[in-house]
Amino acid sequence: MNTMLLYLLESTICLAVLYPVYWFFLRRDTFFQVNRFYLLAMVLFSILIPLLPLHWIPSGPSASIVILLDPVLITSAKVEHTLSAHLQWIEIAAVVYLTGVLIFLLRFGLQLIQLYRITRRFGIKESYGQRVVFVDRGYSPFSFFNLVFINEEVIPAGSLPTILEHERVHIRQHHTLDMILVELAAILQWFNPIIWLTGREMKSIHEYLADEGVLKTGISSSQYQQIILDETMGIQVNGLTNNFNVSLLKKRITMMTKSKSGTWAKSKLFIALPALAALLFLLPASSVSSSSDNGNPDKTQSAPFLVKSPAPVSITAGMEPQDKEKKKTEAKYVPVQPDKNGVYPVVEQQPKYTGGDEARIKFMIENIKYPEEAKKNGIQGTVFVTFVIQSDGAVTNVKILRGIGGGCDEEAFRVVKMMPNWIPGMDKGKKVAVQFKLPVKFRLDADEKVKSKK
Repeated sequence: MNTMLLYLLESTICLAVLYPVYWFFLRRDTFFQVNRFYLLAMVLFSILIPLLPLHWIPSGPSASIVILLDPVLITSAKVEHTLSAHLQWIEIAAVVYLTGVLIFLLRFGLQLIQLYRITRRFGIKESYGQRVVFVDRGYSPFSFFNLVFINEEVIPAGSLPTILEHERVHIRQHHTLDMILVELAAILQWFNPIIWLTGREMKSIHEYLADEGVLKTGISSSQYQQIILDETMGIQVNGLTNNFNVSLLKKRITMMTKSKSGTWAKSKLFIALPALAALLFLLPASSVSSSSDNGNPDKTQSAPFLVKSPAPVSITAGMEPQDKEKKKTEAKYVPVQPDKNGVYPVVEQQPKYTGGDEARIKFMIENIKYPEEAKKNGIQGTVFVTFVIQSDGAVTNVKILRGIGGGCDEEAFRVVKMMPNWIPGMDKGKKVAVQFKLPVKFRLDADEKVKSKK
């Protein structure tokens, strides 16, 4: 679930960064194909880029890497309540999201079924060299793939060839594929208003392109605008189709009469380059980030690069993703050399706690007790513990990198050292030793803080 949430977050960020470039700099220009392909690229980018293994990890002898586990939160209150509360939150979020996906996926399926039923009911005929489905309802003329749907009885005399030419532009330029792509993206990001705005803008661009195509055939602008006015009463069958009207009358007429944008206007696309560069930098930064560690006893080394263990996380009990003490990552394997003791910072297959991360967190919160001295003196904070999982799975080399006193350091050290053997890590087919860093957060509740001040 964590991986899915991270993917959705990064995909949403992509749209949030790239869509304003279109809205503020491109949408008023008459380079409709350029705008169309920009929106398509934007949607594809938001879907694909978060899936790519982009990571900026510096090389060199001064750079060290440490696997950073999710922090464990220890409070003076009962941890069972914290565990259930976090489980409830993540379960509710998952149910809400998946329910939305299911609803919009069902909507997509019903739209396809609706078009299939209309086609089957009225049949396909040939008219002016075009495959047409003549309907008996008040639909505005629309196209879907290579079919045009139209109610011939309500079309003004002599307008049919012009309307068919309009729909042929949609068909030749494969506008249906655009709408299906946006619809699929909307199913995944139904909660994101930007994807719905993108779909609306894509429909507008399709209509501008179709209008442009018709005018190039030689029909006068005034005559074509009158045909559009005659068709304003038609309704749209569903969101997957390219309608002749699509409630864009004023905008379409404005675009027809607008002076063509100068060639220089295409240079506005370069405005997207800084946004694209920022995304290529920021998205990997959410996967591999540097973080200083003032408590590191080894002063000769540079700050370690903290890499989140790629082992699956099934719950977030006791975790704090917003932890300011570190920057989490979703790490792919990055080949690195072991230290002089043969300990690896990152391997192809990271060690796993028996039972998974849920079991590790449960073990920690069930065994660590908030020291009475720390509660009495109001001490709270984060203890950073480092340890090595040996090739046989044993937990060794337990050290406190940074402590807070009040017995918290000793308690974190004690429980980490008593952890049972892990499933060892693998690199190039061999079991190897791997180092981890674990933040253990001690936090007092409000009542305990008041008592400590008295």
